[in-house]
Amino acid sequence: MEEPKRFEQIGQEVEDSQRATVWPDTIRNGSSIDAFLWRGDPNAMPIQRAGLVVFALAFLLLAIVFATIPFQKKFEEGWVIEFCLALLLLLVSMRLIRNAFLRPPRHRNPNGPAR
Repeated sequence: MEEPKRFEQIGQEVEDSQRATVWPDTIRNGSSIDAFLWRGDPNAMPIQRAGLVVFALAFLLLAIVFATIPFQKKFEEGWVIEFCLALLLLLVSMRLIRNAFLRPPRHRNPNGPAR
């Protein structure tokens, strides 16, 4: 009688660990990640902030690459498009870095200094 209970318990543990990989949960988790990327989270864990900075640095690297192409091509045709693309990538990178360094707002205590 003990063996079937143990097998059911192991099955339940496996199912719980894979819960984020089934369809409705992936949508919910994906939307929370999108919200963290674009709106930021003042209560994010340090590892999440570090991951967001690495992700932003990838966009910054692409922006630098696209900004240097016109200089290599000596400003031949199409350089405006490359600069606009570099500017767009730079703006995305700046937004992500800003979101990575968001801090919780300070609440003022009416009876004393801010915490």
